[in-house]
Amino acid sequence: MDDNNTYILLDAINKKPIQRTPIWIMRQAGRYLPEYRATKEEAGGFIKLIRNPELACEVTLQPLRRFQLDASILFSDILIISDLLRMELQFIEKKGPVFDAPLSSQKDLDLIGKPDGVEKLSYVFETIDLIKKELNGKVPLIGFIGSPWTVATYLIEGNSTKKFKKVLKILKEDEPFLVRLLELITELSINYLQKQVSHGVDITMIFDTWGSLLNEDEFEKFSLKYIRKIKETLTLNNIPLIYYSRGLANKFKYLENLNIDVLGVDSTVDIKFVKEKLGNKFSIQGNLDVDILRKDEKILSQEVKRILDEFGPGSGHIFNLGTGITPDIEPEKVKLLIDILRDISPKYHIE
Repeated sequence: MDDNNTYILLDAINKKPIQRTPIWIMRQAGRYLPEYRATKEEAGGFIKLIRNPELACEVTLQPLRRFQLDASILFSDILIISDLLRMELQFIEKKGPVFDAPLSSQKDLDLIGKPDGVEKLSYVFETIDLIKKELNGKVPLIGFIGSPWTVATYLIEGNSTKKFKKVLKILKEDEPFLVRLLELITELSINYLQKQVSHGVDITMIFDTWGSLLNEDEFEKFSLKYIRKIKETLTLNNIPLIYYSRGLANKFKYLENLNIDVLGVDSTVDIKFVKEKLGNKFSIQGNLDVDILRKDEKILSQEVKRILDEFGPGSGHIFNLGTGITPDIEPEKVKLLIDILRDISPKYHIE
């Protein structure tokens, strides 16, 4: 916990006065850390690591031992919800997630039939229990899901494609199937995130990584519609919700009425621009370009200051990268980033 016996991250989300800008990093438990790589090898691979509560707890805590971060995030993946559809998920080195039998029509959904209950993901809930016990109130725990649209892109494509030909073709030619799939994923996601909340996550997050594939009208129809339903249906009991998407530059008018607490933005938009478009409706998370962590200390300091200047004085900003941290980043650069932020951000919070 921070100096005032409360979570500084929650205070930033709620725009309460804080002494400095808090920070956590997307994929902070990941391949850039040698201890993570060792634990993953011990587990026998990424999927086995996720499904081993003791080791998943261990990797969740690893970055907190190294760095003065203001949150932990559950070590898992947005695609494990596919377990409930009995779809075989593999993670192949240098290729990413792969489904042997991707979905392409209503017939495929009919073959799956009734999904399994959320208790099938008990390994995730056991991991949350272990993390909460180990954290012992030091920092909040973020739980998460993928947006129904983003999860659907993987279930349809079957792998980490760069072109998304299949899903975009289905969007144009078989909208009824796509809508049924999105509704199904939404229902499963609500149950799954609700269960994470009941096990004690302090903050929830929705990753809409591929919302950027959709044009403005499609974004509302195939993505935000389902985000709204998740938020409306969840019983969050004052637990905040972060919504993160990429490529939002032309879509802010669709976000104005989104009932979320924090908008996470990538590095393609300026935070100042976000504030001009949306005012103070949400707290904002982001958005250092991961490439800056490959530069020297002077450039890193300049970029941190630029982002703080863009947000301006006061609470409501969570510092983060614009995307997940990449495996090539030196851990020392993360420490440097946190040190710089702790050094210069207090002047933006003087009462």
